[in-house]
Amino acid sequence: MFFAHIADCHLGGWRDPALRDINQASFSFAIQRSIQEKVDFVIIAGDLFNTAVPSIDSIRIAFDQLRQLKEASIPLYFIAGSHDCSATGRSILDVIESAGLGINVSQGEQTQDGLLRLKPVIDPKTGVRLCGLLGKRGGLDKHYYELLDRTSAESTPGPKIFLFHGSINELKPDELEDVDAMPVSLMPRGFDYYAGGHIHIVKQQSMPGYLNVVYPGPTFPNNFAELEKLGSGSFCLVRDWHVEHVQIALHPVTTTTVDVTGKSGSEAGTLIRTALPTTSAQEIVLLRIHGML
Repeated sequence: MFFAHIADCHLGGWRDPALRDINQASFSFAIQRSIQEKVDFVIIAGDLFNTAVPSIDSIRIAFDQLRQLKEASIPLYFIAGSHDCSATGRSILDVIESAGLGINVSQGEQTQDGLLRLKPVIDPKTGVRLCGLLGKRGGLDKHYYELLDRTSAESTPGPKIFLFHGSINELKPDELEDVDAMPVSLMPRGFDYYAGGHIHIVKQQSMPGYLNVVYPGPTFPNNFAELEKLGSGSFCLVRDWHVEHVQIALHPVTTTTVDVTGKSGSEAGTLIRTALPTTSAQEIVLLRIHGML
C-alpha cells in the first residue's frame, strides 16, 4: 500500500502574482510526483483552496492536476478544510466530487440517539477504509467530534485512515499556543494513520491508541512568517505506514534583516540597497527592516 498525504495547498492564497504562481507550481509538483511514484491513492486533508469561492485561475490549475490524477487511475480522497468551507456549507469541492475527480470521505449519518456515525469509503485497490471530519474556522468542528460515534468508527475492520483538519493539543507547537485545539482523545482510536491538516507544521507522532498522527506541512508557505520559518513546502509519501516527508523547494529563500536605527531616510535606503543580496530571478528574498529613524 502506497499513498500520498497532501494538505493546506491554499491555492489562490497569495496576492503577489509571482508567489501565487509558485504556490500553484508547488501543488502541481506534489501531484506530479504522486503520479510518477505510482501511488495507490492521494489524500488531501483540507484547504485545497484558500477560499470556498476561489478564482478561475485557481480552479483551472486544480482541475487540470486532478484530471491528470484520474487519467493515471489514481483515486483522490479529501475533506474540506476551514478555508474551503462556506457559511452555506457549499464550496467548489462539491463540483470536484460531482465531476468525478475525487471523493469527499467526510460522510455519515445521525443515529437515533443523536450521535454522528461515520460511513467509511473503501479504496477498491487496497481495501483501505477512509473516513474523516471536515474542518471549520474557530474550532467549530470540535462539536462534530463531541457527537462522534467513536465506538462505531473504532470497530471498522481492516486497515483504516482517519482524515482530520484541526489542531491537536499534544502536537501543537509553542508558537501556536493561542490557536484553538482539541485533545487527540476526541478522535477515534485504533486507526493505522491519521492524515492531518490545518496547522502548517511538519510533524509525525504516535501516542497510545493513535498511530501515525501526521501533519505534512503546506505545499507552499502561505505568508511571510511561514516563508521565514519553513522555507519551502512539503507533503508525505506513505508506504506501508512508513512516512517519507518530501520537501517542495522550487526556489531558494533568503532572509535579509536590516537595522536602520538612527539613520536618516536616505541613509536607510542606501543601507537597505547595500544589504540586499545579489540574486537570480529564481530566488525569493525576504526583507525585514527594524529600528527607529
